[in-house]
Amino acid sequence: MGQRMGSAVPKQFLQLGTKPLVAWSIETFITSGVIESIIIAIHPDYTQQLNHILHNYFPDSHIIITNGGQTRQESCFNALNAYDFEANDIVLIHDAARPFITHAMIQQCIATTQQHGACGIYIPVKETIAQISDSTVLDVLPRTSLFTAQTPQCFRYSIIIDAHTKALQKNITNATDDVSLVMMAGYTVKAITGNFYTNIKITTNEDMELAKLLIEKLHNK
Repeated sequence: MGQRMGSAVPKQFLQLGTKPLVAWSIETFITSGVIESIIIAIHPDYTQQLNHILHNYFPDSHIIITNGGQTRQESCFNALNAYDFEANDIVLIHDAARPFITHAMIQQCIATTQQHGACGIYIPVKETIAQISDSTVLDVLPRTSLFTAQTPQCFRYSIIIDAHTKALQKNITNATDDVSLVMMAGYTVKAITGNFYTNIKITTNEDMELAKLLIEKLHNK
């Protein structure tokens, strides 16, 4: 829903350069040449608006729309059940609000997952991280071992559906990402180095202004 942006519509529909925010990542996946199908989980109230974007920008592409859930975890689970996957299929899960995913990232995710079964994109933390409670610093964490997660996260279908199923059996319903579910299910996840400066997630109005500058720089728009 993108509530932190404070806009009248979800942030994924805001205009970024020549097209809506969500269209940038869709275009990259389509033109990568390695993606068979795209599944978009969305709040039912905005299905018509999404269909309008897909019709205008990707009329010939195979894109499946499914209902989003009350949480990110539920939305991903709905998407995993919206297509007739085979066990060894490779699934990439990506934030619609990250418009600057690249073909190279997609290909690296797939190659790593083919070899190891699961991977995520991470960037090293630049600033010192402190643990604070009630305005008191409890600990200063070692920066060398801390990383920030990006997307896509990538899995063999058999692994990611097993992780979601086991989480639901344990009444875990609000995981913040899919890597955490896969790790809880007992699988190993490999880390890929992301891009701190371009693979940003649009969360605030300030992020949107930065994205507009990146569009001009990266795409000459």
